[in-house]
Amino acid sequence: MNLWMIRIIGFLIGAGLAVICLAAPATADWPFVQPTPLSEIEQRLARDFDDIGHISPDEFEAMRARGERFILFDVRKPSEFAVSRIPGAVQVDPDAGPDVIRDLLMGAEPDTPVIVYCSVGVRSSKLGRRLASRSEGRPVANLRGGVFAWHNGARPLEDASGATELVHPFNAHWGKLLTRPDLAATSPSP
Repeated sequence: MNLWMIRIIGFLIGAGLAVICLAAPATADWPFVQPTPLSEIEQRLARDFDDIGHISPDEFEAMRARGERFILFDVRKPSEFAVSRIPGAVQVDPDAGPDVIRDLLMGAEPDTPVIVYCSVGVRSSKLGRRLASRSEGRPVANLRGGVFAWHNGARPLEDASGATELVHPFNAHWGKLLTRPDLAATSPSP
């Protein structure tokens, strides 16, 4: 094989890798390639999902302190939920269908608001939209910044054994949004 043939093959391999890297999304659900500040993600979700409410962690914490009624859905996978969750949350599969949602809301007053959250708000906003479209006027709100914003604010989290400071990072890309990365974990504390 001569030098020109090696150069051509090297060029083709490099060009192919460049095309693959440029075409591949950062995640399956969201187009950000570089870590984007959580505040920008929150703004984009509020704009893209303007058919549901968006509540800040401060507003939600105040709502809890006043003893207001609400239903709290954690829209993450069971492995994420096992590491930690906001106290009182019920885990709901991100792809839950209308029958599952209807069963979860059974018995709740029709005006009781539903607060949904996930890691940063993408999965919960999607479920929130589906829920709002079927809830016949029930207030639905996404927790801005999800459990990451809640955790970044040093608010209380729990796991099956009680209080914890750990939070699941979802993946390496999204985990960069945690301000306390030393508390990221992919399994519950022992």
